[in-house]
Amino acid sequence: MTTAPSRDELLGEIGERIIEVFRFLQYEVTVPRPGMTHVTRSEADIMRILMEQPGATVTEIARAFGQHKSNTSTRIAALVEKGLARKVAAAGSADGREVRVYATEEAQTNLDRYREVWAAHLGPLTTADHATLAAAAALLAELADGLAASRRAD
Repeated sequence: MTTAPSRDELLGEIGERIIEVFRFLQYEVTVPRPGMTHVTRSEADIMRILMEQPGATVTEIARAFGQHKSNTSTRIAALVEKGLARKVAAAGSADGREVRVYATEEAQTNLDRYREVWAAHLGPLTTADHATLAAAAALLAELADGLAASRRAD
């Protein structure tokens, strides 16, 4: 007789499955598609931060990924050029060098289009009903929000 997995074992498996699913869905973001703005993996990482933390500084974004600030600035400049991000001088920045970065409305539209792509890929793979999908989405949102809050606290 086998015992039911513990809470920690289930959470560990959820983490593993998130990473497995992420690998496949992340690929879809990097494939050029008509009517959608193509981004690189690094740019997609930055866009996730901007959606999670609107107004993050370049330094905060670089720190979140363990990147050099100059590399992050280059990627943000590419996102600005693509119309997915905008930079605003930080309040109280005497020399105007510190900026806050925000996702644009176009970035939200782009994300909405990618969500449609992801739904098209995931839909045929599950028979889960609406209640199960809603519970899974709520759990993943709780975990994502908790991880983001933990990161900000560090």
